[in-house]
Amino acid sequence: MDDSKTRTLVSDLIRFLQKWGLWNGTTILANGNRYSYSTEKTSVYGDLNYTEFEQNVKPEDYTSGITDERNEEGNLVWRSFSNPEHILDMVYEGPLYMLLGHDTYEVRKSEISKAAWEYIVDHTDILDDYLYEKYECNDASDFLAKILEDKIDNPDYTAWDPLVFDTWEEYQEFVNGEAYETGEENLTPTYRRYGTYEEYLADMEISESLSVEDVEPIWKQMVSEAKTEFIKECALDKTGIISIPEIVGHIKTEFDKIFDRYGLCYDFGFSWSLTCHKKE
Repeated sequence: MDDSKTRTLVSDLIRFLQKWGLWNGTTILANGNRYSYSTEKTSVYGDLNYTEFEQNVKPEDYTSGITDERNEEGNLVWRSFSNPEHILDMVYEGPLYMLLGHDTYEVRKSEISKAAWEYIVDHTDILDDYLYEKYECNDASDFLAKILEDKIDNPDYTAWDPLVFDTWEEYQEFVNGEAYETGEENLTPTYRRYGTYEEYLADMEISESLSVEDVEPIWKQMVSEAKTEFIKECALDKTGIISIPEIVGHIKTEFDKIFDRYGLCYDFGFSWSLTCHKKE
């Protein structure tokens, strides 16, 4: 690992951590430099925002911690478990600590990138509640049922049609008296929702022949719009925390593959640190 390759590895790691909202509370030590999370967007390393950079640091100053060992005087011993070669070390708290130590993915909504949100929405059911709140349905089948309810069986309108039934009483006989029980006599006939009676008949004919396949393209567009709105709202939520356990495995695999691409593996030192080694 020459300096240039190590710098590329550092950039890849920071991009990964920022993508998934895991950069907060993390420090990377490599090439004698420190790369740490910053709350300031103007703190920049290369093309990476929110990154504080410092040269000529000693990794042991960051990777040392207290152990359960005792010296001759009986005092607890401080030591570093990092690889003496110091290819790359990481110390962390917050969301990365919870991910690596407790298999928990819990981060601020606003710190998850758009690319990560796309994966989350496509691989979990996280959008279901949002879809139902927005459309009162969760799939194309529900959407079709809602269309038919609105057009044909809407409780706010009556299906009585004077061009089909000569009298209200005749309609009553047709529905076995249910019209009075539901108070339909006080409702507006469905056909009056349309500009002309012909429009009403045409729409009823279309509605009665609709299938799930017919409404699927419309539903997909509605889901796409809801996904865009959901991601935008999450990006603006500066205080909201979200937990998504279903994708822990995927994120950890993606994390491991970064090191693998550089011929490296890592071991944990303390619960809050890891250190890299070259693969055999």
